Amino acid sequence: MNDIELRQMLKSAPERGQRAFYDKYFNYVYTIVYARLRSYAEPEDIDECVGDVFAHCFFYFDKQEEINGDLKAFVATVARNKAVDTYRRVARHKERNVAMDDNEEFISDENIAETAETSEMRQLLYDKVGELGEPDSTIIIQKYFYGRSSKEIAKIVELSSDNVRARCSRAVKRLRELLLQAGFAR
Repeated sequence: MNDIELRQMLKSAPERGQRAFYDKYFNYVYTIVYARLRSYAEPEDIDECVGDVFAHCFFYFDKQEEINGDLKAFVATVARNKAVDTYRRVARHKERNVAMDDNEEFISDENIAETAETSEMRQLLYDKVGELGEPDSTIIIQKYFYGRSSKEIAKIVELSSDNVRARCSRAVKRLRELLLQAGFAR
């Protein structure tokens, strides 16, 4: 069943359409959620997250008169977002359930103000890299976050390595300007 037929079925026979949607995308959703949560969450959390993904999709379909865009991209986005939400929920739960002895104190060398400032700077940097647009944002992330060479990046973004180097140089200059405009100084 293709997306056009599935969209029509979701409109004309919602229950059958939802079942067909579930059957078509269950393995895809489970793979995305499992990949994000496998090393941190319990199997029950993963199953619950998959259920949340489909519940969210079905609520969306019920509210919308027209479903725009690619269904696979839509369900992938919902799955990634729900996996992040589940990760955060599980992490909070695990932090609260740390076993503590009555006589033991936890002393941290962490500077909370510095950590908060670093977190804000990372978020600002991430937002500004996103503003560069494609393929520049991908080039910057691949080069400076993953440490990939221009040749490796060229394969990813389907450009020549010379073009990648030139775009990277221009993207760094634009990123510097965006950060200065946002009030970030060296």
